[in-house]
Amino acid sequence: MGTSGSGSGPEKPTGGNTGRALWADFHHNFLNLPGHISDVLAEARGYRLSLVLAHQHLDQLPADLREALSADARNKIFFTTSPKDANDLKAHTAPLITPHDLAHLGAYQAAIRLIIDGRQTPPCTVRTRPLPPITSGREEEIRKASRERFSTASPEPTPRNRRRESADPRNH
Repeated sequence: MGTSGSGSGPEKPTGGNTGRALWADFHHNFLNLPGHISDVLAEARGYRLSLVLAHQHLDQLPADLREALSADARNKIFFTTSPKDANDLKAHTAPLITPHDLAHLGAYQAAIRLIIDGRQTPPCTVRTRPLPPITSGREEEIRKASRERFSTASPEPTPRNRRRESADPRNH
């Protein structure tokens, strides 16, 4: 399941910025916010920050987070759900998509409910594309590109670093 806090909403000046996106899978494991998620979703829209918050099933979420996402996440994408979750989600998809439909989506199928131009559209199903085939050997190319872009050179060892290294039992 995925929910998105973005969509159309009040826009704050962005100096030509087209917006940003934050993807968080299993967000409930680490999303410890100083305020309520409802406030975060509303503010994110105002700053044109798209939040994609993904989880496997509703029971992973604390009740207040589940309610906030149900009420305040504007766009919703549901891949095959359990029958229990499908029943809980029917308010977002009925009458066009039933709980039975949600629990029996095929491979590369999803049910969606979107906000377009500030208006809720009727729920519908869509087909997604399968991942492209794995390109053998590409993993090293990706690691190298990531190191070049995001890593910094290690500092030269100092006497303090050397003491720490020599005290480490793994170095003996």
